[in-house]
Amino acid sequence: MWVDFLFYICDDIVCHPSVSWANLAGSFFLYHLVMNMFVAPSLTISEQVQLFKDRGLIIASNDVVEHWLSHISYFRLNGYANKLRNPETGDFLPGCTFEQITRLYLFDKHLKLVLFDAIETIEVAFRTLISNQMSSVYGAHWYLNRERFLPTFRFDDFIAYLQRSMINSEDPAIKRYRKNSNDLPTLPSWIVMELLPFGSISRIFEYLSARDVKHHICSRYNLPDNILVNWLHCFSQLRNRCAHHGQIIYRSTAKTIVVPTGNRYRFLAETEGLDGSKLYSTLCCIQYLVEKIEPSSSFKRMLLQLVEDNPEIDYGYMGFPPNWRLEQIWHVLWQWLMPDETDMPEIEAGWLPLTSLFYAD
Repeated sequence: MWVDFLFYICDDIVCHPSVSWANLAGSFFLYHLVMNMFVAPSLTISEQVQLFKDRGLIIASNDVVEHWLSHISYFRLNGYANKLRNPETGDFLPGCTFEQITRLYLFDKHLKLVLFDAIETIEVAFRTLISNQMSSVYGAHWYLNRERFLPTFRFDDFIAYLQRSMINSEDPAIKRYRKNSNDLPTLPSWIVMELLPFGSISRIFEYLSARDVKHHICSRYNLPDNILVNWLHCFSQLRNRCAHHGQIIYRSTAKTIVVPTGNRYRFLAETEGLDGSKLYSTLCCIQYLVEKIEPSSSFKRMLLQLVEDNPEIDYGYMGFPPNWRLEQIWHVLWQWLMPDETDMPEIEAGWLPLTSLFYAD
């Protein structure tokens, strides 16, 4: 029935004298979509539990699993189960339990909360830095000048987006501007920067034509502009995945982050073999910036505690090298422990790797 219906539509469109190629392409896309429709049947909660069992998963209590599946979909939980499967057969590896899946899920949930908090610190800082620096040099409405951006920046699309955002915004400050003007308000950049999503902020920074401003911002963090631009794009994409509750653990990042390897910008002792598509590389870059923006941030402490509480996680799969704890950025200040200096690794006085905190005599 569907096939006959689609052929009827396509035939009618092709024969119509006012047909556009866009409509024609859209119809063929619809035909292709329906012909390749996913046809797996919908399963009841009990059937989903049985499907887990049929694939070799050990389940201690059907009631517990049914409660989970009633609130968290089989599809979502199944994403965390992939690491526990035989890649050839799709069956679970011997001895795998449902509790292992839920522990992965909860670890990922807590990890997203820690990441989201850290990325907020970076996002807010760059909204402020860009606005302050550009406004001090070019005035409060610099963003309305096409010349403030590189020629490849989609300036007209940017302005159109801003206009729509201003009209639809429920922000009290923007509503006051609208109330006092019959025309679309010309907002100062420090308000506009709070209106834009992080992805737009990262693109604005990338396409700023004012090299002196970009250099000033980059010099605060001892990074070249191409690497800082890369980081902001990566953080923005990771932030969106966290905000939309996407899976972080055991998945590659959407964009490969660049970790500096040259002596001038290098902040890791070991960079050889690091995979920029793995989570560890991004964590290092987040920690590097957060420590400079907000030295009192709890990001490092919370992340390290989460790792300590979940030793069963395969951190190597996420790009963590064997000696990652010895990197300077992961050292923690321990004021209450005074170990013998002869037992201390060769690091700065007053700092200890996390392993020393938990395993010191």
